[in-house]
Amino acid sequence: MPSRWGQRRFTLLLGGVVIVLILVQVLGSHPLPPPSHRTAAGAVAGYLEGVEHTHLEEVRQYLAPSQRTKAAELLQAFATQRAYITAPQMGYSSLGKTTAEINISAEVCSPRPGTRIYSCTSVGRSPLGLPSQLKCVKLNGDWYVTTLFKPR
Repeated sequence: MPSRWGQRRFTLLLGGVVIVLILVQVLGSHPLPPPSHRTAAGAVAGYLEGVEHTHLEEVRQYLAPSQRTKAAELLQAFATQRAYITAPQMGYSSLGKTTAEINISAEVCSPRPGTRIYSCTSVGRSPLGLPSQLKCVKLNGDWYVTTLFKPR
């Protein structure tokens, strides 16, 4: 039988490993900031929230004016595929004065072929061909998303 001190040491070691894993996850990806046109990340947040909740006006609001006519088509593509996104988060971004690229991670859930069972995969592994990086542009002081997050 292990000693009482040995059990305690193992428990502390295991707890330390769990804390380190949690910190790595928290520091490696960030939840979405509040939706806003003031930053590229805020524009991406508003756009993804609109897609996640299938809210057409919110999607249009955060899309660049040249892309707004495609917003309904984008949401229709998700409906046609019977797919949805969940747990969107942001990672590393490349920011310039008038353009930006924001890396995202999200789960894409879609039905398995021939079944009603849904499976969820990360955007990067999605069979729907979704981008894991969204491009943004600054127009008249406000940020907008230019990448259509549309399944193929």
